Amino acid sequence: MYQTVRDATLYYNEYGSGEKYILSSQMGFDLDETGWPMDLADEGFHVFTIQIRGYGKSTHVQEDLGGEWYNIWADDVYEFAQRQGIQKFFYTGQSHGAGIGWHLVLRHPQVLVGFAALVGGPHSRKGGETSPGRLETIRSAGDPEARKKSAEHTKMHFLAFAEKFALNPALKAEFEQKAEKAYREELQRTVEEVKINPRKPLSNLKTDEEVYQELSKINIPVLMINGQQDKMVPVTDIIWPIEVIKNSKCVIYHNAGHDVHYDCRDDVRREIALFASGLF
Repeated sequence: MYQTVRDATLYYNEYGSGEKYILSSQMGFDLDETGWPMDLADEGFHVFTIQIRGYGKSTHVQEDLGGEWYNIWADDVYEFAQRQGIQKFFYTGQSHGAGIGWHLVLRHPQVLVGFAALVGGPHSRKGGETSPGRLETIRSAGDPEARKKSAEHTKMHFLAFAEKFALNPALKAEFEQKAEKAYREELQRTVEEVKINPRKPLSNLKTDEEVYQELSKINIPVLMINGQQDKMVPVTDIIWPIEVIKNSKCVIYHNAGHDVHYDCRDDVRREIALFASGLF
């Protein structure tokens, strides 16, 4: 399905029904439409998954929007809700999707009942405005061999989950199939998709102290979920926000990494459902 927002058209899917709305926006979601956040519909929520502009079936963007990417993505979510007639909703995002959530919380708090950030930082200002991994991806845009290597890396990432769940035949088969699908999808990404450089969320804030001060303005309930083994977003990035965000909670899973929603699928679903259930 498609929804026009301002100067873009966004691809989305819908799960469940009712007025307990959960919205999530990402570059893309699980290729089998299983697990987070779709499975929150099984907990009684009405879930919308929105593909952000610049990617996949949504409107592509040819120019670099500099430090405005996250602001635009957050405004798109707000506009999407308005066009759908949704006055209040809970937002959840993973990694960059959680980055959108921080901008949404600060720009449009009046429409949110709560926010669940999976491995979403917010990132320390140390280390520059763009992560090394993102820079490597951008440099690979015009290099077929580098693109193939990246696709193979993505495939191995999902095969690692198949190995982790080797004693569960259904999960093992699921992730083996995801590995092949993810490999093909990675190779099919367009050059303009690969070249997008959104910088870090809240990139207008140049010091950690400025980030602390901005986050202290948040009044809505915030749940932060991380994996102890996450090398991209260390748990230290979500420990300090609970000191400045008044209504915040932090959950850390020991045997999980950056894709905590795959490592601990059922736990993540239950944790978000429990947190969000009393907010509507």
